[in-house]
Amino acid sequence: MVIFKFEMKQLKKSIIIWSLALSFAIFFMLPVYIKMITNGGYGMKSITDNAFFESIGLNMEILSTPMGIYYFLTFFIMFACAINGFNTGLNIMTKEYKQNSADFLMTKPWSRGNVYVSKFSALAMGAIITGVVYTVMSYVSMYRGTTDSSFNIKTLILIAVSITLVQLLFLAFGMLIGTIFPKIRATLPISTGVVFISYATGSMSRIVGINFLRYFSPLHYFNGSAIITTASYELKYIVALIILTLLFLAVGYQIFYKKDIALVS
Repeated sequence: MVIFKFEMKQLKKSIIIWSLALSFAIFFMLPVYIKMITNGGYGMKSITDNAFFESIGLNMEILSTPMGIYYFLTFFIMFACAINGFNTGLNIMTKEYKQNSADFLMTKPWSRGNVYVSKFSALAMGAIITGVVYTVMSYVSMYRGTTDSSFNIKTLILIAVSITLVQLLFLAFGMLIGTIFPKIRATLPISTGVVFISYATGSMSRIVGINFLRYFSPLHYFNGSAIITTASYELKYIVALIILTLLFLAVGYQIFYKKDIALVS
């Protein structure tokens, strides 16, 4: 609990800034996009054959609805959350080496397992707080942007929660990589590269029709058209997300537990 509280204190500022940034983005962008596309069909003919929308799981019929536009914007926010998740997961493990505090941390009366679990718990709590704030602001923005307020709240929540689920997976992945390579200095370029490769793999899977590749891209576990049509997730990809998250945590935990710590002389 001591380490959890310490990490939460360290993360407090970034959680507030990140939550406000995502909230402002959806609050101001969603009503504008809904008005632009649903009222005037702005530019829809010119993007009918655009493979990008197919790659993120949207067809033109769905995209022309308020919920389709909400998923479209949330996909980009999910991309940013994936980078942020991997980066914070990587950074929370490598910072002990950057700050030469690894030996200090390990000499305290806490087990390594406690340290690892506490760090992930703090990161997960931050992701959940951000997700709750984003969900609430999404509802407000959708209510503000639509005229009849008849949108499906369950669908909106499913789409909003997807950013938290993806972020949790990339948090666990980032911590695993940070445990294996604790001396990484530039974490953000690596985080961006990992997420972009994941995105490109998932996009290619949809365009060329190789569904197996979607398992390598958590960003594509959530199909916008399917969520909006059925008001549910695709079960096999949710199972994959849970298994991968637990696997990354378990492997990272074991490596951290047994890893030699380089002491500062």
